[in-house]
Amino acid sequence: MEKESWEQIAERMRFDEGATMAQIVDCIAPLLPELDKYRVYERARRCIRKSPRYKKIEQQDLQRSSIEYKSDGAIVSEKFITVRDGVEMTPEFILDAHGLDVSRWEVVSYKNNFWNSQIKGGYKQISYQSKLTAKPKTDGVDLKSVLAFYKDLSRKGLDPIKHIEKDGDMLAVINIADLHFSKLCWHGDTPADYDHKIAREVFREIVGENVARLVDLPVRKILFVWANDFFNSENEQKTTTAGTPQDTDVRHKKMFNVGCEMLIQAVDAFEQIAPVETFYTPSNHDEETAYHALGVLSAWFRNDQNVTVNTDAYPRKYVLYGKTLLGFTHGDKENSTGTKEKASRLASLMPIEAREMWGESVFHEFQAAHLHSEQMIQEINGVIVRRVSSPTALDSWHVTNGYMGAVRKAQTFIYEKERGLVQIINVPVG
Repeated sequence: MEKESWEQIAERMRFDEGATMAQIVDCIAPLLPELDKYRVYERARRCIRKSPRYKKIEQQDLQRSSIEYKSDGAIVSEKFITVRDGVEMTPEFILDAHGLDVSRWEVVSYKNNFWNSQIKGGYKQISYQSKLTAKPKTDGVDLKSVLAFYKDLSRKGLDPIKHIEKDGDMLAVINIADLHFSKLCWHGDTPADYDHKIAREVFREIVGENVARLVDLPVRKILFVWANDFFNSENEQKTTTAGTPQDTDVRHKKMFNVGCEMLIQAVDAFEQIAPVETFYTPSNHDEETAYHALGVLSAWFRNDQNVTVNTDAYPRKYVLYGKTLLGFTHGDKENSTGTKEKASRLASLMPIEAREMWGESVFHEFQAAHLHSEQMIQEINGVIVRRVSSPTALDSWHVTNGYMGAVRKAQTFIYEKERGLVQIINVPVG
């Protein structure tokens, strides 16, 4: 028998078993480990409301339900509800059954009159004529308490908050790490579908949100960091650089062409905010292919003075901005032992490989990728070694080996010339 998807489970529990949304979320949350419970709730609610069964029930409910709004903000709702036998009809359950958000409403009173019962899907279901009176939650604060607070407030002795003058020059490091473009994931053996079309849309949304959030900041330069397993495979045999087979959904040439178009469009978008610099860090999935894509960017923007493409093939890159020295690497090769040992090695490499810039800087940070999860691994002798997140989906290898739970997102880091890192912008996927 084919295993039920989370969508099928949600519909069965809602329509056949009369379960509440809270019960549905508790049941399907383990099937969507990359999402928090709020996002699981939103996914389940959308799934249920798109179902033809929901629309049919909604039409029936409209014919036999009513809602009355009171002048004090309360509402009186009357409707028929169906409940699975044995389910406790708590105030939260009743609110949910009447379609009210339990975080925004609280019960004043409710009354349920028995209507009929039937056996459906092996379960006994009982129908009630339900009348509910509810009022908006105040979270303990109302107009009366606010007025009393201001009446008693003494303004004597309150020190004014001083405005801190900030440096108008900002650097934005847009790090879209480990996209794994063209990776194939099927929701039957992984938590979510993923292919080159989905990856392209995810990438475009990340670029668009970054542009929207940076446009009002005094950004004077953008570092676009993308060459961390941007492509999922290296060749027509659909393997990594070392020869490990990969689940890939398009041929290598199409993957390369579409990927280059995406990178060009991203640089074009970021250039509308500030001059853009990009570079190459060799990665384990696409060491050759990513470098070829960098060559395409270099040729495409060769006459654009607002775009700098560093074609140096050195495995680590360093950029000095004001008092901050930044290092970048994929992070799969430096010391083959644990992540803390890798952090120590990277921290020790920075003052050696970037000796002159080290002497001019106060703040030091290394950004690595590869692990698909956000980790501020360690601060070693004044160097913060940070692992950045990934927007890619979990593939069958990660699921089989239990590497689950990382939040899918891209990260942008904002630096001021004098004060270093001042803001991190997270762009979640989903």
